Amino acid sequence: MIIENRLRTDTLKRRDTMTKLGLQISSVKKYLQTPEDVLESFRKVSTIGYDTIQIQWINPEVPTDFIQAALKETNLKCIGTQDYYDVVIEHLDEVIEMNDLWGGTYITVSGLPERYQSYEGCLEYAKELNKLSEYLETKGKILNFHPRQKDVFQYGDKNSLEIIFENTRNEFQFLLDIYQIIHSGLDPIEWIYKVQGRNDVIHFKDGVEETKGQQLLMPVGQGSIPWKPIFEATIETGVKYAFAEQETFEKEPFQCLKESYDYLVMNGIK
Repeated sequence: MIIENRLRTDTLKRRDTMTKLGLQISSVKKYLQTPEDVLESFRKVSTIGYDTIQIQWINPEVPTDFIQAALKETNLKCIGTQDYYDVVIEHLDEVIEMNDLWGGTYITVSGLPERYQSYEGCLEYAKELNKLSEYLETKGKILNFHPRQKDVFQYGDKNSLEIIFENTRNEFQFLLDIYQIIHSGLDPIEWIYKVQGRNDVIHFKDGVEETKGQQLLMPVGQGSIPWKPIFEATIETGVKYAFAEQETFEKEPFQCLKESYDYLVMNGIK
C-alpha cells in the first residue's frame, strides 16, 4: 500500500464545503432487529453526537414509518440507503419510496456481481449503472457504487474499478470505503482525488491484519491506517459526508462508535 504524503493543491481547488461526520448504521445491525431496538440504538447514536446516518441492515420487519418516526424523535438525518446491487434492482420502487420517506438522496449499491467479473462484464455493468443512475436522477436521487475488496480485479492495464469509473456518467458516484480500498491493494489518496466531484460520501473504517489473513476491526484511529493524509484529502476534495463504520467489535459496540466519533471530530471531521 502506498499513501501519498502530499496534497495536490497545485492542481485542485478546495471546494467550499465542510465534510459532515455521520455513521453507517449497519455498524450496529445486531441492535436493529425490533422497533424497540431501532429506537434505542438511534437514541444511543444521537447521544454520542452523531446526527447523520446512512441506513443499511435494519430488519425489514421493522415498519418504514416507525423508522421515520424514530429518526424524527432522535433528530437523526438519513442521507440515504445501501444494499447489494441485485437487491436494489429487485426492489427498486420500494428503495425509492423508503428514501423518499426518510429524506434520503443517495442510493448506494454494493458489489460487482459475479456475472460482470470480466473486462467485458465491467463494461456491461457500467452500462447498467448508467441506466440506473439516469432513472434515479428523474426521482431526485443520486446513485453511489460501493466497491469492496473482493470486487477489484486486474484486466490487462486496467482494474475493474477503473473500467467502471471511466465508462460511467459524471452524475454517477463512487462511495469509497477506505478500509476496503486499502485492502484491495489500491492507494486511497489516489482514488479520493480520482473520483473528486463524484464522491459525496466516504466510509472510514479501521483495523489490522491478523494472522492467517483474518482482519480485526477497531475504532477509527486505533488500527493500522495512517489517517491524517486521508482526512486532508477528504476535506481538500470537498467530500460532503464521512461515515464511521465498524461491523465487528472487541468491546462494547456503542463505546467503539463513540471512540471513532471523538477521534474524527478531533481531526476536523465534524
